Amino acid sequence: MTMKIRKITTDQQIKACFAVMVQLRPHLQRNAFVARVRRQENSGYRMVAALDGRRVCGVAGYRVFECLSRGRNLYVDDLVTDAALRSRGIGQALLHWLVGEALRQRCRHLSLDSGVQRFGAHRFYLREGMRILCHHLAMDLTAKETALGPRVPKTGRRQRIVKTTRKLANGRAGTKQKPLAVSGRGPRQSTP
Repeated sequence: MTMKIRKITTDQQIKACFAVMVQLRPHLQRNAFVARVRRQENSGYRMVAALDGRRVCGVAGYRVFECLSRGRNLYVDDLVTDAALRSRGIGQALLHWLVGEALRQRCRHLSLDSGVQRFGAHRFYLREGMRILCHHLAMDLTAKETALGPRVPKTGRRQRIVKTTRKLANGRAGTKQKPLAVSGRGPRQSTP
């Protein structure tokens, strides 16, 4: 296999990546894929593909941005190898290209999120020298219920979020949760 990593820039190239990308993101729709990638490009999203001739063997999507916690960062949104071609060094080649791009862009960090159920991916990332530094938490704002209660019109939800946030900041948010047990030694003692 003679593989090359190429930046994906044209609509035709984006379309050619769909069959591999949908293996990682099964919710994507073929007819909306190019438009979605183009919208994400407005926020700095870029794609590269591992190609064997014209065959797309793997795809990566990434963004470069700066944040207070890490400084300049290359964030990997998507990294997927065609399922029929796994364990042939394609993912490794893409990751190494991304590390090189991060260095070219003068980034201090390369980071990504990986679904908790993706054990093979975790082994791969750890083997490649990545470390687990944090947990990524999310709330589905399209759901009928959220942790803050039933969905309400935006103004009501926003007011409730602001009110709850103020209570939390002032230490007045009441919860009825039991204290966590630590190593079977009973409830954790709270510290002021």
